[in-house]
Amino acid sequence: MALLMLYPRLSTISLLIVAYISWRVASYFSFKYKSKGLPLPPGPKGEPVLGHLRIIPVDNPEYYYQNLSKELQSDVLSFNVLGQPVVVLNSVQAAIDLFDKRGANYCDRPRFVLFEVMGWSMTLTFLRWGPQFRMHRKVLQKTFQKSSIAQYRPLQEKESKVLVEGLLKNPGDWERLLRRFATAIVMGIGFGVQIDDDKDPHIQMAIDASYALGHGGAPAGTLVDFFPIVKSLPNWLVRDRSLKFARDWRWAIRQIHEAPYAAGEKRSIEASLVRTLLSERQKRLDKGEPEEMTIEDIKGAAGAVYAAGQDTTWSTLVVFVLNMVLHPEVQDKAQKIIDTVVEPGRLPAFADRPYLPYIDYIVQETLRWCPVSPVGVPHRSIEDDVYNGFFIPAGSFVYANARAMTHDERTYSNPDEFDPDRYIPQSEGGRGEPFPKGQFGFGRRVCVGQHLAEASIWIVVASLLSVIQVERWRNLETGLEEIPKVKLTNGLTSHPQSFKCSIVPRQHRLVRQRLLRARGLVFGD
Repeated sequence: MALLMLYPRLSTISLLIVAYISWRVASYFSFKYKSKGLPLPPGPKGEPVLGHLRIIPVDNPEYYYQNLSKELQSDVLSFNVLGQPVVVLNSVQAAIDLFDKRGANYCDRPRFVLFEVMGWSMTLTFLRWGPQFRMHRKVLQKTFQKSSIAQYRPLQEKESKVLVEGLLKNPGDWERLLRRFATAIVMGIGFGVQIDDDKDPHIQMAIDASYALGHGGAPAGTLVDFFPIVKSLPNWLVRDRSLKFARDWRWAIRQIHEAPYAAGEKRSIEASLVRTLLSERQKRLDKGEPEEMTIEDIKGAAGAVYAAGQDTTWSTLVVFVLNMVLHPEVQDKAQKIIDTVVEPGRLPAFADRPYLPYIDYIVQETLRWCPVSPVGVPHRSIEDDVYNGFFIPAGSFVYANARAMTHDERTYSNPDEFDPDRYIPQSEGGRGEPFPKGQFGFGRRVCVGQHLAEASIWIVVASLLSVIQVERWRNLETGLEEIPKVKLTNGLTSHPQSFKCSIVPRQHRLVRQRLLRARGLVFGD
C-alpha cells in the first residue's frame, strides 16, 4: 500500500500495460475467426502472452530470419510479439507479390514510437500513409527521379575529384573524407550549400546522425513501439536501452533537420530543394491560398535528403573499401579495365560509364554483399490478406529482409563471397546473375533517391580505382599485414565497423613494394 501511495502513477501504468497486453493477445487470436481456418505463415514456437518477444534477436535479426526461413522452408515467416502480428518476407518474389502487386494494401507504416522520440516524425521514411506522405513523396520524387538526376553529375564529378585529392594528401583520414563527399552531395542538392572545408560542421553532424541511426535499434522492434506509454516514463524507471539511447541522441537527429535547413535558407548560392519549396510556399501564401507544405514539412523533407542520402552513400563506400582490402584481385582487374578506357591525366566521368560495365558490377556487388538497411523499415497491412494459402491479418508489421534476398542461394552462387564477375552475361562466358533487389525497398515505399545514390557510388568507385591502391595495412617494422575482420553495426542502417587499411597512389605502389622487398619484408608481388 505504501508503495502505491508513493508511486500512484507507476500502478496506473502497470494496469494500463496489463490491459494493453490483454487487448493485443485477444486481437491476435481473433484471426482464427477472420481467417476462415487458414493458417498464419510458419514461425517458431512462442511463449504464452509474450509470444516471440524474447525469441527474436534484438541485434541483427536479419540473420535469424534468413536462417529460420531455410529451416522452415518458407520464404514468408510470422511472429507474434505481445499479440502484434509480425510477418517477414525473405525472398524477392514474395516482396514483389505483396509490396509491388498489392501495394495499396501494404503502403502504410506502423507507428514508430522510438523514432518519434528520436525526432524522425516528419521524415518521409517513417510517415504513415496519407495526404502528408503523398505530398512529401511527390516533392522528393520530382527531385530525384531518374530523368532528373543527370543535372547533378557536374557536382558529383567535382566532389569526386575533391575526394581523390584529399585522399592523396591525407590517406589516413579516408573515412571522414568519404563522409565529406556524401555530405557535400546532399548539401549541394538539398540546400544549395557548398562544403569547402574538411572540418565543416555539417560533416560532424552527419557522423553523429549516422551513429544514432546505426545504434538505435530496428524500427518497430523495441519495447516502446509495442507499449507507447513507456515513452512517458522517467529515465530511472526505463529498462529499455533503445529508449534511453533515443533520448540521449535526439539532439543529433534534431540537429540535421534544423542546421542544414537554416544554412540552405540563409546561405544558399543556387537553386536547391529547400529554396524551391520555400519559394513555392511563399507564392501560395501571396495568392491567399493555404500552404501545401509547412515549414516543419520542408524541414522534414530536407532532413530526409540529408539523413538518408549521406549515410547510405557513405556506408556503401565503406563496404567498397573493405572489399578492395579483402579482394585485391578485383581491384587489379578493375584498374586494368579503367586504364584501357580512361586516358592518363584525367579522372573517369559519367560519359565513360557505358564503356566500364565492370565498375557497375562492383557497385552492384557492393550493394548486394552488404545492404545498408538489411531488414528494412516495416510496412503495415491495411486489410486482411491471403498469400500462398497463408493468412496475413490487417495491421501486421511486414518486413522485407534485404539480407536474405541479396544472399539467396537460389539466385546467387556462393552468396557470401564478394564476386563482381557473377554479373558478367552468359553470352560473354559469365554466370549472368541478376543485379540485386531489395536494398532500396519495394512498392510505394521504395527509396526515391536510389538512382542518385548509385550514380554517386559509381563515380567514386571509378575515380578511386583510377588513382589509388587500397591495400591491407602492414606494419613496416614486422612486415605483417592485417586482414580486417568483418563486423557490422546494428540498427536501421548497417555498415562495417572501423578497420585499418593503407591507401597509396597507384604510381607509388611499385616503389613502396621495392622498399619493403629491399628490407626483406615482402616475398613475391
